[in-house]
Amino acid sequence: MANFREDTKTGYEFKTGDQPDKPPADPPSTDDAASTTEIDSMLGQIVSGRYRIARLLGKGNMARVYVAEQMSMERNVAVKVLQPELVVDEVAAGRFRQEVEAVSRLHSPHTIRFYDTGVTPDGVPYIVMELLAGQTLRERLDEDKALPGMEVVAIARQISCSLQEAHDAGVLHRDLKPENVHFCHIATPMQPFLKLLDFGLAKLSDRGGPDNMTLTGVRQTVGTPAYMAPEMIVEERPVDSRADLYSLAVMCFEMLTGTRPFQEKGAMAMAMAHVRNPVPSAVERNNQLPASIDDFFTLALSKSPEQ
Repeated sequence: MANFREDTKTGYEFKTGDQPDKPPADPPSTDDAASTTEIDSMLGQIVSGRYRIARLLGKGNMARVYVAEQMSMERNVAVKVLQPELVVDEVAAGRFRQEVEAVSRLHSPHTIRFYDTGVTPDGVPYIVMELLAGQTLRERLDEDKALPGMEVVAIARQISCSLQEAHDAGVLHRDLKPENVHFCHIATPMQPFLKLLDFGLAKLSDRGGPDNMTLTGVRQTVGTPAYMAPEMIVEERPVDSRADLYSLAVMCFEMLTGTRPFQEKGAMAMAMAHVRNPVPSAVERNNQLPASIDDFFTLALSKSPEQ
């Protein structure tokens, strides 16, 4: 069985999600900005002669994300930089490189776009990606709880579009959750318009080695327990693209009812609920839903991908 740790800042997660598109809730004060400038040597730097680092957008255990100006095109971009102390960490650096390769295979309009990659003069790898305006699905759910059924269908279709291309290209996302789905401010007949973000835990299925052993040589459980498929938790089970579909079904349950299917406290309890607990009734949580929706979730959230 997997070992779990609980992150007190972000809830029960195995890693802190890096959200290149999520601005701070409130602008930093002058004192805060000054303090950040003193300790962050990246601010004001011109990386590779092209990207002027303007401000810190967010940070996680693995990386920091900055707003930068791409000077040649006079546009703002997001620059994701590996934490300097992790450059010598084979697993962390390997995941960073693997994220670049994973996203470079993908062209769906519903997948985050990467523009460039490189290494700073200090030897720290970075990724340049599109800077998105809007809000995450998590922020939307925090505001509205349950969403209208037709909107949930539109959201699920667009996430599925991104996942279909990824799976066809041999890419498993493995960290699908509302924090990694972004509502974009884009003028389009398709409203809302979404993009799937953060392929930092992606697995390339053509790299060989069973399941999650590609980088470490040992089975390593990764992801966010509240959205993880049972086969990602029980080490003896193989993991394939169906694990991403399970996570999408958890998100659909949450969008339709305003609650996750399992609500246990703590990472281990949450993980074991996915492995052992029966699928709850969505209709009991939202009596406006048709009775047939429970049949759908019974299949979509089954304990075995073969069912």
